[in-house]
Amino acid sequence: MSRFFYRWGGHLSTTLVRIRSRFAGDLDQYLLYLVFILADLSQQIARERSFAPAEGPEHRGLNALSLSEITQIPRETARRKLLALAERGYLNRDDEGLFTLADRYGMDEFFSDLRPLFWDAVKLER
Repeated sequence: MSRFFYRWGGHLSTTLVRIRSRFAGDLDQYLLYLVFILADLSQQIARERSFAPAEGPEHRGLNALSLSEITQIPRETARRKLLALAERGYLNRDDEGLFTLADRYGMDEFFSDLRPLFWDAVKLER
């Protein structure tokens, strides 16, 4: 068991280093981005369960205060990081100041980055 957790810990650290570099060395930005990914996944699951068309109404965006409460990142810090994510194309910001997921780092890339934690770490040694 300890060998598994040792290997998984190695995969975790390698994965976090790769993700950290993608998000300008800022794992808090990744944490904020993760909230948007999870909201998007939640919406997809709800659509699948209700058999609603994929083109159904989009969820409203999130604001810095809501994200601050969810992530426990101070509001002003969250706001600055959200603006940086929007500037780099990870998020969109509307006229009301609400943020939504952009197309720069999609669901496929997101799961590809995390793949070593779920697949590579549990492969049996040969």
